[in-house]
Amino acid sequence: MKVSIPLKDIMLAPGKRFDPAESTGQDVINRIRKIYGVIAEVMDITIEGEMVHIEFRDATPEKHSEAMQKLHRGIDEARKGQLAKAINLFKEVLAVIPENLDARRNMAKVYLELNNLEKAKKIFQEILQLNPADHIAAISLGNIYARNENNLDVAAFYYDLCLQNHPDDAMLACNYAALMLEKGDFLQAEVLFKQAIKGGNIPNAYYGLALLYRMADEFEASKSVLETMFVRKPDNRTESAVIYQEARNLYTQVCAALGSKPEEKH
Repeated sequence: MKVSIPLKDIMLAPGKRFDPAESTGQDVINRIRKIYGVIAEVMDITIEGEMVHIEFRDATPEKHSEAMQKLHRGIDEARKGQLAKAINLFKEVLAVIPENLDARRNMAKVYLELNNLEKAKKIFQEILQLNPADHIAAISLGNIYARNENNLDVAAFYYDLCLQNHPDDAMLACNYAALMLEKGDFLQAEVLFKQAIKGGNIPNAYYGLALLYRMADEFEASKSVLETMFVRKPDNRTESAVIYQEARNLYTQVCAALGSKPEEKH
């Protein structure tokens, strides 16, 4: 199997794309080989113009079929909580079909369950080298860098990468907006919260946008967003109870700042 990837999409470090002013084609080849370790022995890597070509040596049909059976067994073992067995099965799959992204995604998810963030990050990065548009890998890396390592710049890189390839993911836009709000980039956060509202009508996005306006002392705008939220999203299900309570608290604060009384229905 042969995979072709634009040079510009190759990442030489977390959150850092290939830049011809700083790196060479050999740097790209070295990076890919380093990421894949022993698996690189069954890969041929070449660069032609603006493209990187990674060719994996094909397994025999029998070995390929056996590996796919192990993939399904690995997924079943992971669901049953047999995480060590699942990891070993996924490794056996990749020894035969190193380009299999399903095995990599599932193995990375198991490592996340085991709280082994370093191995999970490495595997997600491997996935992005084969498919820069992979949704799960990009958003997972963004979450790890944001929530576990507090590296907001690298997290923003991966969220942005994911949103470029999946612009209709409203929840991603909302999470990215919250990160930009934390970074203090109000303009970008506002754009992203509005994108999330338009794409998914998400309560968290309404609350985030209202909070942004409150932080910017734009009380009327904050009040308007919250009132729109209460009208458009009156559903107060259990999983949304916390955000609705926060929204009502914020509404009370905003009304107090404006010298008006909150309406009872809110």
